[in-house]
Amino acid sequence: MTQRPKISVGPFHFFSTGIRISGRPSLDDWQGPLQFAIWCQRAGPWWIGDLINAGEDGFGESFSQMCEGLVSTEMLSRYASVARRVPFENRRPNLSWSAHAAVARLNSQEQRRLLAAADREGWTSDELRVKARELKEKK
Repeated sequence: MTQRPKISVGPFHFFSTGIRISGRPSLDDWQGPLQFAIWCQRAGPWWIGDLINAGEDGFGESFSQMCEGLVSTEMLSRYASVARRVPFENRRPNLSWSAHAAVARLNSQEQRRLLAAADREGWTSDELRVKARELKEKK
């Protein structure tokens, strides 16, 4: 990328390498940008995975080549795989991407059931991974 992407939220200017703040925003002014940054961090793997899948569906190999060097091929593949395997309607905003990755190899119905339980019970990604493995081994 030759041009640095920039998104501004009021006096907060977000770049890929950090944030610059104009002036002296009040304490109340910080809440929205902080929530935005946390939201982006949690949503990023989904966005990347969904974009890769849709781009590859539409453009094939030429799209894949566009992604080279941006992030490791392994991570891009992982993001795309989890996004492909966990349908949008199964995704739970209160759970991490890693929690969803833990159930990605299960069928859709099992994903929904385990993700709902994890959300309700407050399971960690590791606890969810163990439960998913146990469910897979029962088959």
